[in-house]
This record gives sequence, structure tokens and C-alpha cells, in this order.
Amino acid sequence: MATGSFIRCATRTIIALAVAISLVGVASHAWSDHDRLRDEIRQFHDFLQDHPKVATELRNNPSLVNSKKYLNKHDDLEKFLKRHPDVKREPVNHPNRVFGSYYREANVPWRYH
Repeated sequence: MATGSFIRCATRTIIALAVAISLVGVASHAWSDHDRLRDEIRQFHDFLQDHPKVATELRNNPSLVNSKKYLNKHDDLEKFLKRHPDVKREPVNHPNRVFGSYYREANVPWRYH
């Protein structure tokens, strides 16, 4: 009787450990995606600093990233967004992530335009 109880307990422990280990793998994947997106947004900030007119227009109307007409007029932006498709969703879905901390930076010359 004691042996059966021990086996059930050991089996539960092994299953619990297996589940915990698999969740660690999922969490690390999610964090690496987050880090990648944060890096791509940082690159987008650099792009916006080099393109102040585009930055102002996107800040005022983030949905322009989905406008084919607008992107046709701004080849550099279109190329950037093709290389970084996740960034394309951010201005519309999470404008504060893209523009919030960016506009608080001290050395953005077009910030007050």
C-alpha cells in the first residue's frame, strides 16, 4: 500500500516538473519576442529622428502606416516597415509605446513642431 502511494506521489511530482519546465520555455520565447520588438521600435525611433516630417505626420495620424497612398510617397518608410512588419502595427495599436517615451527624450529637435 505504501509503495502505491509513493509511486502516485512520484508520478505527480514528475508531471508537475515537466509542466513547469515547459512553461519556462514558453516564457523565455515570449520575452525574446518582447526584446526583439523593443529593439525594432528603438530602430523606428532612429528612423523617425532622421525623418522629422514623417514623424510629425505619424504622431498626428498613426493610421498612415496602413495607407498605401502615404507609403507610396515615403519609400524609406515603406521599406522600413516591410523589414519590420511588427513595428507597422505598433503606431496604430499602441501609439504610446512608439511615441510616448520617444517624445519625452530631450534631444528630439522636431518635438515641438
